[in-house]
Amino acid sequence: MTSRSAAGMNLTCQRCGKLTPVPKPVEPTADATTKVHEIQRKLKENESQRTEVTGYINQLSIQLHRWQLRLQTLNDRKQQLETELNTIA
Repeated sequence: MTSRSAAGMNLTCQRCGKLTPVPKPVEPTADATTKVHEIQRKLKENESQRTEVTGYINQLSIQLHRWQLRLQTLNDRKQQLETELNTIA
């Protein structure tokens, strides 16, 4: 017998042997259920926004890395051209 099906009955306590009433489970009120659904909806919306922002950050990180590589290439080329210029002059 589950505790839910025994709710409201008097059963013998397995520890002390006394007759003990089994309390009825507290059912959530309509207001509490509404609040739970609202919080779950907000959590889902929040996770969706977190996923979107994470995607933007990843895209921008990739773009930043590309610009850093381009800058490094330009700096290397500048150094190469300056070296070439110094050998001619």
